[in-house]
Amino acid sequence: MWRRLFIVLAALDLLAVIAGLILWNSLPQSGRSAAPVAPVPANAPTVQVDIGADAINAYLAYAIAHDPEVGRVLETANVQFGDTWVCDFAVKVLDHALPMQFVVTPIVQNGNLLLHVDSAQLSFIPIPRSVVFSVLERASLPNWVQVDGATQNIALNFTERPAKPFAVRVVQYSPTAKKLLLNLAIPPQTLAQNAP
Repeated sequence: MWRRLFIVLAALDLLAVIAGLILWNSLPQSGRSAAPVAPVPANAPTVQVDIGADAINAYLAYAIAHDPEVGRVLETANVQFGDTWVCDFAVKVLDHALPMQFVVTPIVQNGNLLLHVDSAQLSFIPIPRSVVFSVLERASLPNWVQVDGATQNIALNFTERPAKPFAVRVVQYSPTAKKLLLNLAIPPQTLAQNAP
């Protein structure tokens, strides 16, 4: 008797999940228009910086604490560098923090960073990448972040990011040194605004 009840309950749970996915896929996707990008002048001062996972994690912690848009979505975030990047997040959903993990392969292309999603899981349960991209394609992301479910890539198009307070270009990633090499260009108008 208890086995039949368990099977019935499991079937009802499965039907609820399928209904939720159908409803989710019927929602409109995020419509973003490209923001105009002011080019950084060729004579802008440029600094080359090696960034490790500790610096990325410190930046993520700062963004979660001080950026209302980021803090609304994430409770915590942590990235571990290697041949692939292991990205652990606590995503806020209905006043609860859901632990999620993405394993991505970083690819540097023309000053931008392409993250190919190799796997995803919620807590310890693997999530199909198609479901992850269905969620990401509806998320409110900056215009310079593009999500492509067909190729399972997240493109961080730093060359299209507003150069405020500085422009970012990705030079390379070294899995052996576990460092991301960036060029930071500071537009002269930013320096003039901050002059004493």
